[in-house]
Amino acid sequence: MPKKVSDPKNKLSDFLTEELIPMIQAAINCHIVGRVISYDKSRHVCDVQPLPLQSDKDKRAALTECVVPASIWQTDEAMVALKAPDYKKMKVGSVVWIGYCDREMDNWTGSSNYQLESKRMHSLQDPVVEAVVKP
Repeated sequence: MPKKVSDPKNKLSDFLTEELIPMIQAAINCHIVGRVISYDKSRHVCDVQPLPLQSDKDKRAALTECVVPASIWQTDEAMVALKAPDYKKMKVGSVVWIGYCDREMDNWTGSSNYQLESKRMHSLQDPVVEAVVKP
């Protein structure tokens, strides 16, 4: 029969709720909003400056080589073909919604299965533009 565990001064429960859980949450990247600072239309990647400031009020490091999905770049190309040159779904200065791939993308080529090189998950190194919030 297991022993009953006692935490009369709530040290363990306070550690879990006030220290451990926030530390784990801070290490998991899910989504962030940012501004496009460069866009390579031929490679379908962009660099994004996250908009939320760090706790010390400094800017966060730019996210480089963000994957721009076909749902965004093909729309831009189609609108140009339709002679709507002022239409730009995404450009430098656009505000975008960024997600982070569940697993690392080092060997991903864009169309087929790929071998994982590490156990990296939800990393700032694996950003994908999910939406254009403001063109």
